[in-house]
Amino acid sequence: MSRTLLRESMTRPTHCKELVTGWLEFIGVKDASGYGVGGVVLGKGKECPPTVFRYEWPDDIKADLVTEDNRKGRITNSDLEMAGLLMLWLVMEEVCGPMEKQRVALFSNNDPTVSWVKRLASRHSRVAAQLIRALALRMHKQHACPLTPVHIP
Repeated sequence: MSRTLLRESMTRPTHCKELVTGWLEFIGVKDASGYGVGGVVLGKGKECPPTVFRYEWPDDIKADLVTEDNRKGRITNSDLEMAGLLMLWLVMEEVCGPMEKQRVALFSNNDPTVSWVKRLASRHSRVAAQLIRALALRMHKQHACPLTPVHIP
């Protein structure tokens, strides 16, 4: 995966707007649970149709979730929150139009997810690391500005 990102980064120069944050064009809020993920997309500096979305996780994801009854699961709640954030980004790509040079804030109630997105890395979760790579690749393909991840209690 790192080779793919390296090859992609060499195909075009990076615009300065892709390196710094600024006034927001779009805002996304999401929450995830063992059942599924849902969220809201709103335009701030630019217009986009206010959108509410909700997805239920497939049964195999639910079955692999770490719980008191399933301590051998491989997917944590924080992994689901990261997956939810990636889903939120994909919804935003669809409803907000081209994300090129657009500044976006993503709100999450999960500290690890916010931290992972700020660093675009996860040290302990292999699942989250793959999801972060997918998000980084989508952002690169869209020529998006750095995300502003915000923790909300």
